[in-house]
Amino acid sequence: MRIIAGTYRGRILAGPRDRSVRPTTDRAKQTIFDILTNRIEFDGLQILDLFAGTGSLGLEAISRGAASVTFIDSSRDALTLLQKNVAALHCDDRCTLYQADVFWYLKNTRSRYDVIFADPPYRLEKIGSIPRALHESGVLKKDAYVVMEHSRESTIELDENVFEIVRRPFGQTTVLILQNKN
Repeated sequence: MRIIAGTYRGRILAGPRDRSVRPTTDRAKQTIFDILTNRIEFDGLQILDLFAGTGSLGLEAISRGAASVTFIDSSRDALTLLQKNVAALHCDDRCTLYQADVFWYLKNTRSRYDVIFADPPYRLEKIGSIPRALHESGVLKKDAYVVMEHSRESTIELDENVFEIVRRPFGQTTVLILQNKN
C-alpha cells in the first residue's frame, strides 16, 4: 500500500498484519483518483474519510493538496495504525482523527466537506443506507463528491435526484462515485 501521486508519491503506508482492515487496492485507488482529478482540484479541499482504516484514501488526498482530512473509525487499532501513517508523513497539522461510530458522527457534526470517502466493512449491516445518511446529515457541500466502496453483492440505496452516479467494478468490489446535485 503506497501513496500514488503528489507530495508523498511512492511513500509506503503501514498496513494491518491481519484481515481486520481491508485497505483499498492500489488499482482501485488509482482509478478513484483518476476520475476525481478529471473533475476537481484537490488544493484546499476539506475531506472526510469514513471507516478510515489505514487512512490510505485520505492521505492520498493530502498528498495531492487537500487542506485537511477528518478521519473517522470506531476501531482503536485502526486509529493507532492510521496515527502511525500520519506521523510518518509529517502531516499531523492537516489531519484530525476521531474514534467514533460513523453514523453517530454524521448525526452530530456540523462540518461540511468537499469529498467524502466511505470504505465500510463489507458485512456492515447498514451499508446500504450510507449515501442517504450522508445526504441527510448535511455534511455534503454543494457539488461534493462521495466515493464509496462496497461488495458487489451489497444493495446500496441511491437516489438519482440527489446524486449523479458513476460505478466501477473491481472483482468483488464496486466503487461508487457520487456527486451531490444539491
